[in-house]
Amino acid sequence: MRVLVVGASGYNGSRIAAHLREQGHWVRGFVRDPARAPAGLDHVVVGDVATGVGLSEALTSIDVAYYFVHSLDSTDQDDRDLTAARHFAHAANSAALPRGVFFSTLPAPNGAPAPRYQRNRLAVEQELLTVLGMIVVRAGMVLGDQSRGLRPYLQLIRRAPLIPMGPWRRHRMAVVDSATTTACLVHAGTTTEQIGRTVDIPASGEPTHEQLVHVIMDALNVHRPIVRVPWSTPTLDAFLASRFTDDSFHFSRHLASINRFDYVVDSTRTKPFAHITPLPLQAALKMAVDNHPTDQNSR
Repeated sequence: MRVLVVGASGYNGSRIAAHLREQGHWVRGFVRDPARAPAGLDHVVVGDVATGVGLSEALTSIDVAYYFVHSLDSTDQDDRDLTAARHFAHAANSAALPRGVFFSTLPAPNGAPAPRYQRNRLAVEQELLTVLGMIVVRAGMVLGDQSRGLRPYLQLIRRAPLIPMGPWRRHRMAVVDSATTTACLVHAGTTTEQIGRTVDIPASGEPTHEQLVHVIMDALNVHRPIVRVPWSTPTLDAFLASRFTDDSFHFSRHLASINRFDYVVDSTRTKPFAHITPLPLQAALKMAVDNHPTDQNSR
């Protein structure tokens, strides 16, 4: 197949591109900075999805396009992400793209008011789903050596003398190892089967946030006292997290806002990936922790 990876220089994009090349597919990368394009691509198109420049060229003669565009650290992320999705959807429809894959997060439970971060993701999903062949692949926290969701937990445990956790500590979060995530994304884009418009990657586990902290501490062999705080707000949690991690207050608030609900997979949506078995939770975390960069500021 002829595959386009939009955002090929990012963590997910580079991983997917490498695995597709290993399977014998022809892979074109779409990047803003050619110096950051991963090695081994068959072709590189330089452009900017935020403006639409280069998308028409990138989508020429493509069988499937992977879309990895996300401005988590931008204060104007909603406008940027939605504008980028509109540019891509317009270009993809103009090119009659047969199939697309968008990697997204699990949504808030039915009936729950979506946090701002989730509203952003859902708005982008709806825009991309105007492309007839688009498939939205959702997952919880990915446990990998460059996981943005896992990193704050690791840094808090390594740096903070204690771990304050509000009532959100009781909420569950689906987590999955990075190898399973990659396998499911590759399958979604390359299978000849019709797998549906929205699918969920199966989870390695669905622990509460408190349980997850305990498992991470075991994997790190670093144990801190957990202080169960009777109340908290996303703003307060973000302030505390940003003091002990390398993440900005803006990004920390995104994470804090989605901790207010359970995020679990829908088993009916995991059926297309029934042949893929995730690593167990402890094994997945051990692998992620062992491969994660060490923290020079740990205490």
